[in-house]
Amino acid sequence: MSKLKSKISNFTLIFLLSSLLVVCSAKQPENTTNIQLLIPLYSYPTWYNQDTYFWPEVVKTAKKVPTTVIINPNNGPGGGPPNQDYTKGLEDLRKANMNILGYVATNYGKRNIAEVKADIDLYNTDYNLEGIFLDEAASGSDQLGYYQEIYNYIKAQPNLDTVVLNQGTHPDEGYLTKPAADIAIIFENYSTAWPEYQPSAYVSHYDAQRFSCLIHTVPDAATMKSHIDKAVERNIQYVYITDDSPDNPDQDPWNSLPSYWQEEVNYIQSLNSKTQSSK
Repeated sequence: MSKLKSKISNFTLIFLLSSLLVVCSAKQPENTTNIQLLIPLYSYPTWYNQDTYFWPEVVKTAKKVPTTVIINPNNGPGGGPPNQDYTKGLEDLRKANMNILGYVATNYGKRNIAEVKADIDLYNTDYNLEGIFLDEAASGSDQLGYYQEIYNYIKAQPNLDTVVLNQGTHPDEGYLTKPAADIAIIFENYSTAWPEYQPSAYVSHYDAQRFSCLIHTVPDAATMKSHIDKAVERNIQYVYITDDSPDNPDQDPWNSLPSYWQEEVNYIQSLNSKTQSSK
């Protein structure tokens, strides 16, 4: 082989290897962590009516996939300890290993912080929970101090380990770095808005366990599965997908389980099994 042909062959080999590296680097990363469910369990625990009481289904779910639920007795703890229905409901939830969070509204940083702390105190002393879910959370840096104070207050309680902020959109990165949240809900919206949604660039720099999405009005199981796949691609670990909708008469997408619930649970379980087998 001539020196010229040898140089051409070497150049061709280098070019092919470089092209292969580019293709490999462009490939979407595979899921390397277990997907978890974050369920807004905003239905009343009607344990006395088995036709409407679906909390036992959540217990079955938690035995298959990692599950966190949010309870909301009355737009918060309701000013006191749980009534007998919530006491029974919480007893049922404790039949499985799951994290239970208490709902607290913050009115985008406008609610009196003493009232927020009073709700946290009630959950801490009377409900035996693992954490707090702060709803109606501001996303701008101007309210960061407010939420950091609440975060530190929650973390000072011996039994409250988890703080979830529901901004439902892109929060300032300071909420993660200060921090003011363990988990940020960076998308809460209609199914139709999810395909075109793009998370902030910083999301890829953090563990997937820092992020969640809640997607409603998802029409069928096939769309549900594609939405979960997209969440994995976008570095989001906590998900909840439902066909319930704010367009329904009760205007609450979070007070029932989706019609394809078992398919959703099974799909997440299958993805998590693949993750475990690849380790």
